[in-house]
Amino acid sequence: AASEAVREPRSCAYARSAAAMPPSPSEQRRRRSAPRLLLGLAPALLCAALHPKLSGLFASVDRAPRETFCSLRSPCSSAQLRSAGPCGKTSHSPLERVLYLTPRCHARCRGGIGASAAALAGAQRRAESPLHLAAKPLADLEVVIVGAGPSGLLLAHKLLDAGARVELLESRADPRNLDGGEGRAYALGLGIRGRSAIRTVDDALWEAIKPSGFGSERFQLHPTPTLKIELRSPDDGKGLEPSLLIYQSDLCGALLTELEARHAAGGRLKIAFKVRVESVDARTGIVVVQDAGGGGRRELAPAGLVAGCDGVNSIVRDAVQKACEGFSVTKEPLPGNLKVIRFAKMPEALDFDAVHAIPGSGGNSIFLEPTARGVCALITWRDAAPAAAGGAEAKEGEAAPVSLGDLTDAEAVRDALAKAFPLVADVVDLDAGQQFLSQKTTRAATIRCNTYHSARAVLLGDAAHSSGGASGQGCNAALMDAVALVDCLVEGANEGVDVALLAYSQRRVPEGHALLDLSLGPSDEVGAFKKALFGLSTLVGNVLSRFGLGTPPIQTLATTTLTPFAEMRRDREFFFGEFPTEAEFKKEVAVLAAASK
Repeated sequence: AASEAVREPRSCAYARSAAAMPPSPSEQRRRRSAPRLLLGLAPALLCAALHPKLSGLFASVDRAPRETFCSLRSPCSSAQLRSAGPCGKTSHSPLERVLYLTPRCHARCRGGIGASAAALAGAQRRAESPLHLAAKPLADLEVVIVGAGPSGLLLAHKLLDAGARVELLESRADPRNLDGGEGRAYALGLGIRGRSAIRTVDDALWEAIKPSGFGSERFQLHPTPTLKIELRSPDDGKGLEPSLLIYQSDLCGALLTELEARHAAGGRLKIAFKVRVESVDARTGIVVVQDAGGGGRRELAPAGLVAGCDGVNSIVRDAVQKACEGFSVTKEPLPGNLKVIRFAKMPEALDFDAVHAIPGSGGNSIFLEPTARGVCALITWRDAAPAAAGGAEAKEGEAAPVSLGDLTDAEAVRDALAKAFPLVADVVDLDAGQQFLSQKTTRAATIRCNTYHSARAVLLGDAAHSSGGASGQGCNAALMDAVALVDCLVEGANEGVDVALLAYSQRRVPEGHALLDLSLGPSDEVGAFKKALFGLSTLVGNVLSRFGLGTPPIQTLATTTLTPFAEMRRDREFFFGEFPTEAEFKKEVAVLAAASK
């Protein structure tokens, strides 16, 4: 039924016939060489999978951002979509416009590693929804959005396009007025899910965002200062749009500028920065805020919907917990600490247009991402444990090991970073040391909720599901939340907000749970043997995928297709354990919704 919901373009038959043609001699040689290469590497791969340090190293390979929506090399450009594509058609279906697929890409993706039939059917519904027909089905809805991050801003775009009235509240300053992006200083990677979500508004919005980012399709791992492993190269994605690396402040600034340009004059948009939300009543829709600078405490008019896009420490989630009997949230801190600094340029020893992962000495690591404004460096470390607690003892004549977080002098930070990461020593100066000291230490945490709504309150992004940055899919998933929420509101416009929010939770809770599982890997409950097998399968998948063979690794599927996370998780039950069915998730969410009425 899902496949019938997607009407196949006539030229798909040509794509299938082309795919069925005998492979060329060079392709035949390549296919024959892959099994031989794998057989020769088998002992090394097995040792790597069974060794804890190496298996963790190769598991991180899966987290590389990647954007190759399907294996074909000729996707439609925006100009082709507006005129004639490679297939010769001068018009494209709404589905093709939303997903940016040529008919050939469409045919291959339906049968290959691209979007599943269910995902394509969902995109078809979005493309043909009243939003794309200039209707205003949400004209009677007033929404308060708590949090003006990427998901909150995209949600505002889509709600306003559907006719709703929106009040946007943000505790931080306007990102466009910040030098360095205070509180938003890290870079994000926008893959196919994030871009598809943004393009459901229109292509012009995506084109407005692109200049603020840096496109990169290269990823390199540096296990030692002299060893470089090319995990991904431009040859892997010829003709395809690369991942967009962009500071969160720049992404929010671009979304905000477009939001004001499109809707500020319409009288249906209010935006307030430096406003702290004190409380939310999920049943009445009343939000109490404290204005900046002690401007006073005030109560907003009751809203028909309060959307919590306010992150891991969500105030709206607290309101959902009070209103919903049986609501459960699990918050688990991840080990280690994180700070972000900016370099003006990429270190000389590293390729300027690649993403670099560099394990350092003492359990430290650094992750470098090129952006449109210099290089974003994410530095992680673990606190030094005392010797009595199992920490390393200092050798005679040597100073005791000191954690990066214990340093208080910019010169000491500079020297420590240069020593831990020799490859970046030429760009680590006193300014980098001062940046490190001036930032608050971040400790990531995961969030898992058993429902994403109650009464008039709803959760999106990290407020509902957080993988703590382990997957690289947090922002992409949050943007998809915004699309799914407005889809449900539009589809249920005649049935009430409660029906729409129930549909949203039933649709997104499985995705949030699955993403967290896929991000963290198999738990200890499945046993060491299956965890080792999973590490080996991940490594083998990365090797074979370079030859176009085998099942792509999890991160490749996550960043290059619209395959639901829940589907990916169920396909790996052998490694991860059982995962509830769609019907079981729907039943649990429905029971919680009924209990909270």
